[in-house]
Amino acid sequence: MQTSKNPNHRRRRLGISGAAVGLASLGMLATAVSGAASASTTRANKTAHKTVTRAANGCATGAVPITFWAWVPGMNRLVKQYNTSQSKVCVTLDDVGAGNPEYVKLAEALKSGTGAPDVAEVEYDELPSFEVTHNVVNLAKYGANKYKKYFDPWAWKEVSQGSAVYAMPGDAGPMGFYYNAKLFAKYHLTIPHTWAQFAADAAKLHKENPKAYLTNFAATDLQWVLSLMSQDNAFPFKYTGGSNVTIDFTGKKQMAFANFWQKMLGAHQLNGIPDVTAQSFGAMDRGVDLSWLSSAWGPSYFAPDAKQSIGNWRTAAMPQWQAGQHVAANWGGSSYPVFSTSKHPAQAAAFSEWLNGTSAAWKTEVTAPSSLFPTFKPELNSPAFANITVPISGPSHPNTVFGEAGKNAAAVSWPPFMTEALTLSGTTFAGVLNGKESLPQAFKTFQGQLVKYAKQEGFTVHTN
Repeated sequence: MQTSKNPNHRRRRLGISGAAVGLASLGMLATAVSGAASASTTRANKTAHKTVTRAANGCATGAVPITFWAWVPGMNRLVKQYNTSQSKVCVTLDDVGAGNPEYVKLAEALKSGTGAPDVAEVEYDELPSFEVTHNVVNLAKYGANKYKKYFDPWAWKEVSQGSAVYAMPGDAGPMGFYYNAKLFAKYHLTIPHTWAQFAADAAKLHKENPKAYLTNFAATDLQWVLSLMSQDNAFPFKYTGGSNVTIDFTGKKQMAFANFWQKMLGAHQLNGIPDVTAQSFGAMDRGVDLSWLSSAWGPSYFAPDAKQSIGNWRTAAMPQWQAGQHVAANWGGSSYPVFSTSKHPAQAAAFSEWLNGTSAAWKTEVTAPSSLFPTFKPELNSPAFANITVPISGPSHPNTVFGEAGKNAAAVSWPPFMTEALTLSGTTFAGVLNGKESLPQAFKTFQGQLVKYAKQEGFTVHTN
């Protein structure tokens, strides 16, 4: 999403149990070309009321006030751009914290009935928590479904249920194999097209140089682990609303996934440190870790810490479980819902549509310091976006590879307690990170913890 190396700017690291919980596959409010953007502005103009003047934000006198919470760096540019593009709505931006700090404040404001924003940045895996408690507006009544065709199908599915649309999809994090081309040449390694080749290369490299690893396995980053599981068709959750939920970390596919990685972990062929940290980026820069199973936002996160390896990094498609396939995964990204407490939902919807569904907005959002990766196909498929270069990747074009991955990613159904899952995972998987516990055993422990929690919350739990 942006160039800041604070991981909470992109996605929250661990959950906080006080936030609202819940899930449903939701429909991201979609984008449109300039005609649809014009329609959104027209709708806002028709329903506007005289209120206050916020000249500092480019607002006109008497514009309807809309409060917007977001943590993406550079979002103030978009707010001013929108405010100056029309005269009836005045958006005010507040950054109350990235990820969980924002979600806790949201939950508290929604519970008390006062202080909640009209629109806020909410990650895909947390959106269902607000939908299941009826805290977000169904944007279909404001024309959201006409934007559907402009978004990657998986993104739209993650934020919709049938014809109901509960947020606008924003950015995404399609995954790729990000590797140090100079060191791959040094060790005579080729890009692994299959996971079998990946495992063989991990063993080969570490045997040749015991101080080097093909990559790092960040076991305590549950979102990252779940993204890898989804690419293996081993995603452990199923939820479509209501009181029934499936939790399956111990099924055949899930155990096969865990055993595959444990074989390398047990042989110490993979590094085991927290990811998206100065420590992990330092290991990459020094040549300790030769690759990163990364999201599209990875290069911008790594860049501030890169010193020795600038220009050496390239992007390839993720290894496949079956040769010849093109299965992708997504790690990260946010949506932009309108909350039920909003006094001006039509104007709030119009802003969210413009922010996520227009080329005018996306031309700004893909640039630093925001550096968002779009789910909005007109921008995603544009030559200008595909041809973006970054110093850490030399003359290559990372967006070309990540863009293809975005097209092949599949939607997943997040559980109705993702916040609690993230909270528990930090300690449950710590033993895998330090080598004191196996990944299959951690999966079994985690299974028990989540099943217990879900039942306590009143859910009927299925385990396969």
